[in-house]
Amino acid sequence: MAEIWMAATTLVSVGLSVASTIEQKKAANKAAGTATQVANYNASLDRSEAQQIDLDTQTNIDGLRRDASTYMSRQVSSYVGAGVMANTGSPLVVQAATAGRFAMREQQMWADSQAKEQRLESAAQAGIAEGAAQADQYHMQGTAAILSGASKVASQLYGGYQGGAFSSGGGTPGVVGTGTTNLSAGLDGGVGP
Repeated sequence: MAEIWMAATTLVSVGLSVASTIEQKKAANKAAGTATQVANYNASLDRSEAQQIDLDTQTNIDGLRRDASTYMSRQVSSYVGAGVMANTGSPLVVQAATAGRFAMREQQMWADSQAKEQRLESAAQAGIAEGAAQADQYHMQGTAAILSGASKVASQLYGGYQGGAFSSGGGTPGVVGTGTTNLSAGLDGGVGP
């Protein structure tokens, strides 16, 4: 009767170990999935912000061009109103310099925008890589849990076997069946009793 009780407790212990291992693997897989989802979400935010910067820059440049056109028209009008020919000499040089300043501001806006967009894209890619690395780590933890659980189950079964939980008919611990084979002696390189 004690052997049946020992076998039952060993099997229950093994069953709990298996269930615990499965839950650890599920938790690791869930954490890996969450890490990947968070990384992808954050990357999409970075990319959306980069797109918004591009749209804002285009709008700002369009506004700058309108302002430049208005300013240049006023400049020409003020020269003409003063009786100066706007398309020759010094007034033309002033207009060219003004146009050059506006063009430089436009180019600087584009350069600043592109730099910000590149930083955001780099952050998005780094975030995705970090999320993938975290997911890999969680998957490895899940695999380690399975290996550890399998080792624990094997140890529990072997311990139960050594304790006589699985012997047939009250034999000597470590002896199976008729008592003619000793498995532990075979593990040591020896031959049965």
